[in-house]
Amino acid sequence: MTKSLHWRLKRRARRLRLAEREGRHEPSWGVAARIIFIVTVEAIPALELEVAGLSHLGQVRSVNEDAWAAERVEDQVIALVADGMGGHRAGEVASALATDTLISSFRTLLGTPYDRLARAFQRANLAVYQQASRRVEARGMGTTLTCVLFDDQYLITGHVGDSRAYLLREGELRQLTRDHSWVAERVRQGLILESEARTHRWRNVITNALGSFPQVRLDLIGLELHSGDQVMLCSDGLTGVLTDEQIARAILNGANQPVGQVVEALVNQVNAGGAPDNVTVVLVRAIVVRPKPKSYTLPPPLEGARFATKDPHPDVTSTMVLEPESRAEDPQNLPGWLIAALITLAVSAVALVVILLR
Repeated sequence: MTKSLHWRLKRRARRLRLAEREGRHEPSWGVAARIIFIVTVEAIPALELEVAGLSHLGQVRSVNEDAWAAERVEDQVIALVADGMGGHRAGEVASALATDTLISSFRTLLGTPYDRLARAFQRANLAVYQQASRRVEARGMGTTLTCVLFDDQYLITGHVGDSRAYLLREGELRQLTRDHSWVAERVRQGLILESEARTHRWRNVITNALGSFPQVRLDLIGLELHSGDQVMLCSDGLTGVLTDEQIARAILNGANQPVGQVVEALVNQVNAGGAPDNVTVVLVRAIVVRPKPKSYTLPPPLEGARFATKDPHPDVTSTMVLEPESRAEDPQNLPGWLIAALITLAVSAVALVVILLR
């Protein structure tokens, strides 16, 4: 069996950031990274994706704290969006650090793809947490992180925060992730309406983020990808201005256009609506998906777990919630203050034993 991989990548995100900092205008079409992945087995296309992403400062903010990436790792594709928070440009650092750490960690970890993704999230969280612990001006910094992993017909989503992942299938847009925010939890509890949540004064309060604690609570979602599916990732700068209906209409209207133009149209629509926050959109169009034998299965539904959507597709598993482990993944990565505290505690215990034995 012969196997070949055709890979083409054009990215100008760095050029956009430089132009933004220098106050120059860079054509927004140049910002969208157009990435085409084609994997062929015996001359039969197995997976073909078209990916584009765009991040914009918005009309109010002076710093863009969002980050996004789309990269090939071996025969898989990772796309992600992060929305940082914290003063003194700490949010910008948090989102970039989480993005880089997750991708680099996924490349080096072993195991099934969803196990590697879960552990990569934990490493990204620890990296942000340690950075915040070292710098006084970075205290309180953190970031959301929503990531999709394409492994042929398998799509695995990892999620922390209130950025979102959507699936557009057969003309219907479904939110795959659940927002980790104060208002979203109140909506799920039936205490407020979704329409009220959009304008609530606490709509920007999130209940789960990377960097808040040494370990993070992660939602892991699995589904089977079909040809023609479109997967969109976005920060809340998009969903805070556009409704799901407006987003679906924009993607459907661009069905015959390159995904870069669709992404640009969405961002332009947000800017026309005032864009009070940074806005970032990544769109992945599955052109060809042919199932291949896999040595693993998607994460099974947990007993008592709720679906990630109100009325999910039949082949979407329940949200798999990974609670933080009882210890850090790598002991040498523990914060210095925690190591010192443990040593002090051990010395005190030994001294107490010595005193009692006398």
